[in-house]
Amino acid sequence: MTSPVADGQAVLVVPHRVDASASLVRLWVAAAIDGVPVTSRLAVTLVVDELVSNARTHGGSPCVLRLSLDDTRRFLFVYVDDATARDTASWSAGAGLTLVDALTVTWGVHRRAGGKAVWAVLPLGVRLDGLANPPQPPPGAWTAT
Repeated sequence: MTSPVADGQAVLVVPHRVDASASLVRLWVAAAIDGVPVTSRLAVTLVVDELVSNARTHGGSPCVLRLSLDDTRRFLFVYVDDATARDTASWSAGAGLTLVDALTVTWGVHRRAGGKAVWAVLPLGVRLDGLANPPQPPPGAWTAT
């Protein structure tokens, strides 16, 4: 089974009630942004790790990671959706969000009915033709690391 793709988006759905394997998410992201220079790839991975970890810890399941390119294909949009619309005004700028702030052009939170999306924009350091479409990991692959 391949990932759902809409308008050039790569989408990873982290199943409900499982401990998401951080290494599995990292491998999926690396496959989606194949061709990105190592420094930019590391920045994307760190930001995705933080946003997915926050969604899994503080948000409701399921957690959905969406990646898409901007019109120039030189910037990556990262969206992490969860099912909790919890007020974010009380969020403290801990080490993780400070790292997200330092590595991104901009980031923020979009509340919607039934949840929220935390998003970030990162420079890729190269123009990509498109994102790869990595397959969804099989249900048995989702184990804690």
